[in-house]
Amino acid sequence: MTKLTLLFLLTFATSVHAQSNFVTRDSAHIFWQPGTTLSLSDFKGDSTSKYKVAYFHSDMKAMAYIGIWSILDVPKKKKDRGKKQEKVYIAPAFDIKASYALTSDNTQIAKQQIYFDIAEVWARWARQQFKSYQDTIPGYGIVFSMYSTVIRDMKAQQAKMNDEYTKEIFVDKSPDAFAKWRKMIDDKLEETKAWATTPQDCFRFISDKPVDEDYEQSPTVMGAIPQ
Repeated sequence: MTKLTLLFLLTFATSVHAQSNFVTRDSAHIFWQPGTTLSLSDFKGDSTSKYKVAYFHSDMKAMAYIGIWSILDVPKKKKDRGKKQEKVYIAPAFDIKASYALTSDNTQIAKQQIYFDIAEVWARWARQQFKSYQDTIPGYGIVFSMYSTVIRDMKAQQAKMNDEYTKEIFVDKSPDAFAKWRKMIDDKLEETKAWATTPQDCFRFISDKPVDEDYEQSPTVMGAIPQ
């Protein structure tokens, strides 16, 4: 029993150590991770153009360029497709070089943080959808078939929530809106923490190659995926 316990602990520790070795940001992008908080120094984009300065008068004094990245990997060998399932990697990405700030006010950065967290909310939703499909229709192919649909819906819902947040915070300027949104998003993240973006998700995009050497990026997907 002692040997089995030690073996389990060693395996668990090795797994945790391996996860911690995955890079989750580079010089161009910060990928969402639990506890990641954007700071003023992360907004390195040019803020001098007249177009951007115009935002200063609308109370949007910082702009975070955020996207949800996704990729579908499949087993390299066709004979393995069935024994091994497809793998989807999803990660919200903050563009360091495009995002800019017109102020040193940390409140403005905190407002942009919510866009980053909204992206994570919908990344988690997508993971839940893929798992639901796999549970409902076991076997290889269902994730491949539904990949474009789920990713398209994820991005549409992200955009919709972004618009709602922008209207309340920067257009209507409701006095309690920021606190309301911060709590709502925090609650959603807490409820779905089992579906959080992993270091492996982030590293898949930084390395631009499959995490598992037995896999390759799927050469095709069904349907069109919005950029």
